[in-house]
Amino acid sequence: MSQLYIVSDITVTGNQRTKDFVILRECPLKVSDSVDLSNLEELKKNISRNITNTGLTNFVDITFTPEDSTSVNVNINILERWYIWPNLIFELKETNFNSWWESKDFNRINYGFSIDDYNFRGRQEKLSIRFQNGWTRKIGINYQIPGLNKKRTLGGGIEIYYSNNVEVNHQMQFVPDSIFNKRNFLKTKNIIQEEMVGRIKIEYRPRYLNKHRWIAGIETIIVSDTVRDVNPNYLGNSNRRSQYFYLSYGFNRETRDNRAYPLTGYLIDGSINQHGLGILNKNDVILTDGIVTVNSHHQLKTRFYFGHGFKIKATLFGTPPYYFQRGLGYGQINIRGYELYVIDGQHFGLYRSNLKYQVIKKNTIDLKTLFKKFDKFHYSLFLNAFGDAGYAIDNINASTNPLANELQYSFGLGLDFVSYYDLVIRFEGSINALREPGFYINFTKPI
Repeated sequence: MSQLYIVSDITVTGNQRTKDFVILRECPLKVSDSVDLSNLEELKKNISRNITNTGLTNFVDITFTPEDSTSVNVNINILERWYIWPNLIFELKETNFNSWWESKDFNRINYGFSIDDYNFRGRQEKLSIRFQNGWTRKIGINYQIPGLNKKRTLGGGIEIYYSNNVEVNHQMQFVPDSIFNKRNFLKTKNIIQEEMVGRIKIEYRPRYLNKHRWIAGIETIIVSDTVRDVNPNYLGNSNRRSQYFYLSYGFNRETRDNRAYPLTGYLIDGSINQHGLGILNKNDVILTDGIVTVNSHHQLKTRFYFGHGFKIKATLFGTPPYYFQRGLGYGQINIRGYELYVIDGQHFGLYRSNLKYQVIKKNTIDLKTLFKKFDKFHYSLFLNAFGDAGYAIDNINASTNPLANELQYSFGLGLDFVSYYDLVIRFEGSINALREPGFYINFTKPI
């Protein structure tokens, strides 16, 4: 038999920098709401999920304390993360760690300095200032504000940066009678590509799970005569300069228990993007594309979990120059077992699946450091079996892109180490459709 209580008070403890209202925004309960005690565990799970996915906490603990026979107090206790990171930049500028390890080209490394504040003013605002040298020289600022209005349903942001390179991927490599599918780099002593980007973003989050986003900006890309001469379609129409308006609308619905390494819940994310309106230059790019991601995660039984999902990209209108033909093999948009390849195309579909067994349940160790925000260290270990499949459609460069226009797939086993501050280390052995075995290391969630 259910018993209803009235919420008499909601308190937030443990927060030293984060404002109370930031945490309370993620709590679906309000003072004077009715609470069914039989649903407490589900309420705790939902509140914890919402707060965890802000990226502000390492630990969240929810307690319900009856005040009398009719009312209950709710306490949200958090352990904050360390928010301000004066970072030394050291980045491998390859599609993933494994492709860099194959070449061990130390010229394809970014280095520099950045200041990142992931909770600026204690209001969940994100401020990043970047000064970068190396493979890509870059200077920029990014400022995101999730709460522009009192209800914190409206957010915004601005991003401005300038970058340049002395080396660019200008086309696919091709070796006759072999499957190569690797990027072909052109390098000189002088700057051969420059990018200037200015964007503004508006977000609308009416409740907890749904988010709408609009992005508008102006983007400029300039390449040298050398790049244009080796690939006249790099920016299209033998252009050395491409300047265009960028517009995008996206929708996101998120119920995953943890964005860094989800075990339950689902993600739906989609966007439609417009590159160019024919206003700044009639001969410039006019391109419309869309991308959709759907991921689902389930607990099958104690310690067993299953996750799968797909990502689809389609070029809806226009013929993309080579610069815009990013397909499979970039970052997390890859078929496991194909870490050393890229499969460019105007359209692609990607499916990934994982069956996971929790070898070591989440353990917490008190490190007793000088900094409280690093004291509680948690870790867990998962054994997983996976199967992936992908298909990229290339109607422009198929002759130098032999892995496109054919189904590619892989199977394998892996071991995932998961810890605080979103740390994920994956060790995976796989075999792909080319019958190539491989062992790879990755540093992001599998799905």
